Amino acid sequence: MSAIRAYDKKDRERVRQICLKNADCLYAPEETKQYILLMYCDYYIEQEPENCFVAVDDDDNAVGYIICAENYEEYAKTFQRVYLPQADAISLKRFVEARLDLLSHSMFKNIYPAHFHIDIDEEHQREGLGSLLVSTLTVHLKHKGLSGMMLVCGADNQQAINFYKKNGFKTLLTTKVGRAMALDFDAESA
Repeated sequence: MSAIRAYDKKDRERVRQICLKNADCLYAPEETKQYILLMYCDYYIEQEPENCFVAVDDDDNAVGYIICAENYEEYAKTFQRVYLPQADAISLKRFVEARLDLLSHSMFKNIYPAHFHIDIDEEHQREGLGSLLVSTLTVHLKHKGLSGMMLVCGADNQQAINFYKKNGFKTLLTTKVGRAMALDFDAESA
């Protein structure tokens, strides 16, 4: 039986491992691992741990997570100051990719300032943990006065797209590389 709880610093390495595993990067070159963690994990758990939640097993080990930046403008400022130079140190290619990723969320920042990432260990997928994590973050952000949240997933990641649709998300924009989706809290039935 799994449960959802607030992220704690003790979850750091496990959350990072799940991030790399789900990106199929556990055995990737160090440069690739650094970039994946930089873009999709470290900012959130280092800068906004209060907006991060984990799904845990019976032994209180993280088996999944949802991590969020609640305000795009603040996220972008900190990311550009702290994390973009780290991407540049990896390579020019990674710096350019990081800049483009920042832009993918900026298009909708006025309507959906909050964005998130979610991952669950393969062994614990299809147990309802993803929906529980989304619901937990939704309640948390509603209490903070936000009216919705968004994400960008791979344009061809049909499993993720179906999951988000099942959880009330709508498509904002689809390009060759990504699909921006959002959840309006007042339109959501849960």
